[in-house]
Amino acid sequence: MSAVQADNNYQLALLELSQLLELPTPDGFGVVSPRVEDNFTLLSPPEDIYTQAVLNKPGIKAAQFRLEGATKSIRIAQSAWYPQLNFGAGVGTNYYNLSGVENASFSSQWHQNFNKYLQFSLSIPLFNRLETRNRVKSARIQRTALSWKLEESKKMLFKEIQQAYYNAVAAESKYKSSTTATEASEASFRLMSEKYANGKANATEYNEARTNWMKAVSDMLQSKYDYLFRTKILDFYKGIPLALE
Repeated sequence: MSAVQADNNYQLALLELSQLLELPTPDGFGVVSPRVEDNFTLLSPPEDIYTQAVLNKPGIKAAQFRLEGATKSIRIAQSAWYPQLNFGAGVGTNYYNLSGVENASFSSQWHQNFNKYLQFSLSIPLFNRLETRNRVKSARIQRTALSWKLEESKKMLFKEIQQAYYNAVAAESKYKSSTTATEASEASFRLMSEKYANGKANATEYNEARTNWMKAVSDMLQSKYDYLFRTKILDFYKGIPLALE
């Protein structure tokens, strides 16, 4: 493949990626290869990741808030069973004007007609056709349903984390084995290069060794970025912001 053809393929790949990202234009868009350290860190077990994810995942927190709201709804419905004491107070005055007679001034009437009152009322619920009981039952059923939904969400979250963890373990193992295979293929190619240079191997054998080495490098790079992707998924469940260095 010529350099011009390789550059054209690269530009087409950038165009396709920018369209997938719905960018207005591919101009100025580029791809930076992230650094991946070869010293593999120990992956956190699913149980530890789950403990962190429960505290951070928005879906779980939303389900918890809905359950808390349902609990308060029960208390609100139960409040209709309690006696209610109402208190009221007010002040007032009035002014009138009768024709044909001498009326007191506005200021005098304001003070003379001024009145104030206090009012207390007590209502004791005795029977309201079981409306309160039915509302309380409905609120309790709603809370139970939301509680089950929360538990189901937690179970699904743990299954997702388990799957992501074992995917990361498999990706790590594949990355290590492909790195070893790449080193072996490179050593084999160098040996074949020496044989070819000394006339002890033909061009077909040389090209085959070179092809095997390049394929091993390609597989290693794919497994490398797959491993990076899998570890970033685990970071996402931990609540760690996604970033490539």
